[in-house]
Amino acid sequence: MATIADTRDTAAHPPSGQLTVRHDYRTWTLLAWCGPLFMAVFILLWGALAGNLPPFPPSATAAEVRAHYLDHRLAIMIGMSVCLTVTSFYMAWGCAISHVMRRVEGPGGLLGNLEMMGATITTAPIMTACAIWLTAAHEARTLSPELLHMLYWAGWLLIDLAYFVTSFQIAAISLVFARDTRDRPLVPSWVNWWGWVTFASFFVVSAIPFVTTGPLAFNGVISFWIAFGTWFVWCPALSFHIIRAIPRLRAEDEAAAAAVTG
Repeated sequence: MATIADTRDTAAHPPSGQLTVRHDYRTWTLLAWCGPLFMAVFILLWGALAGNLPPFPPSATAAEVRAHYLDHRLAIMIGMSVCLTVTSFYMAWGCAISHVMRRVEGPGGLLGNLEMMGATITTAPIMTACAIWLTAAHEARTLSPELLHMLYWAGWLLIDLAYFVTSFQIAAISLVFARDTRDRPLVPSWVNWWGWVTFASFFVVSAIPFVTTGPLAFNGVISFWIAFGTWFVWCPALSFHIIRAIPRLRAEDEAAAAAVTG
């Protein structure tokens, strides 16, 4: 199927001799909407339906964990199976972001590549953790309490302690959009600064293997509500401005093309 090419790409300040490429603005916009879709599904299914707002306590005994999986088996299976699939939308969202970043950084920018890799690899621990919890729910009737307890913890250790992959993504985005020299930047400075708040908040989850109660436990005020909360604010805020940036970039391209042909 042929690519929809609306106009040639001309960055706001293209380097001398830069090759022009064509943009499919419609697909670009659809990929940008993958971020809000991922967040909405994840909050509703992983969070509300599967009972992770807040999570089942890390201090629970093996018998209590098994009872939890038996009591909420169907809800957990639905939530985790859908989220395992929909998490791929985070990767697609990262593709749209990196494309916008290159209009600030240039087509050969390393930070745009780092963001794309960060978004892609971020999906791996999330999907794997969901698969672990899905397996625990699916096999809850036959597995021992001790094994279910291990699977429950394994999912949380993976989804939390792989945070620095996402931190690299956030740092790359915040650095690039802070360098935007437009009179009205594509992403406002408060979103970039909130990215650094999110970046900093992730460090506290390194404590979760060592505590089962209190604010640093994986269901605690700091390690769950603050660390996850900052990310759940940053994602939709960034999505809003990335979606708005695409028609602005299209207008820049059309103005540049008109200047060349005129």
